Amino acid sequence: MNTKQNINAPIRILLLGCESEIGSSLLHFSKEKEGFQWLCPAEHILLDEAGRTELEAMQFDVVIDALSLRYALQDDYSRFQETLRYLSDNAAVPLIMISSSRVFSGDNNVPYGEDDVPDGVDSFAQALIASESIVLNNSNNIVLRTGWLFSGQGDDFVCRTLDLIQDGVNLAYKDNLVGSPTPVSDLVRVILSVVSQRHYGAKNQGVYHYCCAEEISWVGLVEAIVATAGQFDPKAQVEVEALSESFPEVATDGVSYKRQSLSCRKIFNHFGVKQRPWRSKLRSLVKVLYQSG
Repeated sequence: MNTKQNINAPIRILLLGCESEIGSSLLHFSKEKEGFQWLCPAEHILLDEAGRTELEAMQFDVVIDALSLRYALQDDYSRFQETLRYLSDNAAVPLIMISSSRVFSGDNNVPYGEDDVPDGVDSFAQALIASESIVLNNSNNIVLRTGWLFSGQGDDFVCRTLDLIQDGVNLAYKDNLVGSPTPVSDLVRVILSVVSQRHYGAKNQGVYHYCCAEEISWVGLVEAIVATAGQFDPKAQVEVEALSESFPEVATDGVSYKRQSLSCRKIFNHFGVKQRPWRSKLRSLVKVLYQSG
């Protein structure tokens, strides 16, 4: 599955989940970059043991699992996990799995570090934890956990919130989560940096965390979306006031926050990846969505 190439050849990447939010963004944002060549097997190949013959015929330098975050709750996810296991055991190249802060229960008082043991108990967390274990069984591989992703594509939380504003629906969310919103475009930047550095000699492996700087509560994120939308939509101005009255900035007595944020010092120390702010990306995204709508 792997072939030695000269230093000027593009990095050949086997992308699992090319139609997922992360996969399509990887293809889009690397379109102008000459250093990457993408191999994109159809999803049904990844779910069928017979499809491994086709994978064996491919020549690639790295595998990226961009499918698990979207597919982990599907009934046939276990079939994809077997493909992950096969690639991890048989491909003589690194496999990078994109995972989530949701593998943790949220009971930490500080952001989670890479050495913290995943203890999430819901079905999504358990599926990802199992896949992480498969991937990390090969010490050459990497698990990259990230935070609350937004992209403005498909069934994205930002898009859903803006649709509710347009429909005049009251925005009410339980304010018991704290996390770090992260635009998919920023995650793509990090993934490509990790891929390039590994390809050109970095030996780093294991678990890494990346999310944007600045924690915020879930309702605080909704308020940030609404406040930004208010620059383009008069309806959103009303919603900001309603949300502020219903969900004050300071938590009321008895509210127990679940922390879904991550410590990102290790990826900076090993790969030189710096955290970026998410608010400017959110503002730009909301502006583009209103202008295109």
